[in-house]
Amino acid sequence: MKQKSLLVKAGRNFKNYNGSMNPPVYHSSTILFPTYMDYLSAANGNSIYDVTHDGITRDYSYNSVGSPTLHYFANALAEIEGRGHALIYPSGLCALTFTILIFSKSGSHVLIQDNSYYRLKRFAKNECPKRGIDVTFYDPTQSIARLIRDNTSLIMIETPGSVTFEISDIEHIVKIAKMHNIITVCDNSWSTPLLFKPLNHGIDVALYSVTKYLSGHSDLLMGAIIAEGDTFNLMYENHKYYGITAQSYDCYLAHRGLRTLYIRMTQHQKTAMQLAKFLETHHKVNRVLYPALTSHPQHELWKKYFKGASSVFSIILDRQYSDEELSNMVDHMKVFAIGASWGGCDSLILPLTYERSIMKPDHVGSCIRISCGLEDPVDLIEDLNTALTRI
Repeated sequence: MKQKSLLVKAGRNFKNYNGSMNPPVYHSSTILFPTYMDYLSAANGNSIYDVTHDGITRDYSYNSVGSPTLHYFANALAEIEGRGHALIYPSGLCALTFTILIFSKSGSHVLIQDNSYYRLKRFAKNECPKRGIDVTFYDPTQSIARLIRDNTSLIMIETPGSVTFEISDIEHIVKIAKMHNIITVCDNSWSTPLLFKPLNHGIDVALYSVTKYLSGHSDLLMGAIIAEGDTFNLMYENHKYYGITAQSYDCYLAHRGLRTLYIRMTQHQKTAMQLAKFLETHHKVNRVLYPALTSHPQHELWKKYFKGASSVFSIILDRQYSDEELSNMVDHMKVFAIGASWGGCDSLILPLTYERSIMKPDHVGSCIRISCGLEDPVDLIEDLNTALTRI
C-alpha cells in the first residue's frame, strides 16, 4: 500500500469495533474478564480481546499497560514506520529520558548531541550524574570514534538539531555503534516516518514527539518509540514495570492526526521553502538554517538521508539584538504566535538562545526559530517582513 493510503488506514479495522469507521475511545481503568482463567491468561500476555496479536507477549490484565485505543494507535505507528513495534509515552521528553535510563546504569557512559533539545540536555546534566551515568556531549558534524569508551552503552541522535539544524551522519554513527555493541536512538520528530525511517538505516530505536507533526494540532502531549526484537522487549518490560501509559482520548486524537499527515507535511514543506528563500534575501537576515536550501553547508548530506524537509528552521539576524528589540519584533505579529513548540497548524516564532558545550557557532547574530503552519505563505511572508522592519 502506498504511503498516503497507509496513513489513512493504519491501525484501524472497522470489523473490530462493530462497523464504526473510527476506533472507539475506551475510558476505563479496569478490564473485566469472563473467568479467572481468562484473567490469568491476559496477565501472561494473551490478548483475549484481540487487541494487537503482534507476537509480543504483553500483560493485558489492567489498563496501566494501555487501553485498546492506545494499542490501535501504537499499531498504526509501527505500520507507518514499516517495521518494529511501538510504545506510547505521556510526552516526548518522557520517551527521551526514559530511554536513557533503560540503556544505561551506574557506571555507564552515554553520548548525546551537543545541539540536542535543551530539556534533554538539562536532564543529562542534572539527573544523569545522580545515577552515576557519565555523559559526553558530541558534535554531530564530526567523527565520534575517539569518544567511544569501554562503558559506552548509548548514543542519542537528533537529526537535524531542532535549533541550529545540523545533520548527523547516521551511517558513520551506526557503523561505530555496531562495532562496539552500543544502542543508538534517533529523535526523528522533525522528519516523521514520511521523510526518514531510522530503523532502515540501522538505528535501534526511532523516537518521536507525537506532540509535533504526528498529531499535528497542538492539542496533546505524547511521545513514542519504535524498535524491534530484544531492544523492544527490554523497553516494553521497563514500560510495564513503571506503569507508563497515555490517555485514551489523546491516543484517539493522535491517531486521527495521522490521516492528514501526508497532506500537512507536503504543505508545511512548500510553505517553509517559500519563507526560507524569502528570508535568504532579506537584508536583516545573515543566514537561514534550513537543510533543504542549497546554501546549507550539509545540504548534500541531508539529501543522502531525507526524502524532504519539514517546516521548522531558524534564521540568524544581522547582529545580536537585545531582548527588548526582539520583543518589539515578535510581539506585534498578526499571523505568527510566540510559542516554544512546532509541528501544528499555527505558525510560531521564538527568539532563542542556546548553550553549547563543545560546538562553536560559526555565525553571530540573534537566532530566531520559525515553525511554518498551514496559513497562506503570502500572509506569513508579509508578517515576517513587517516584523523585521521593527528592528
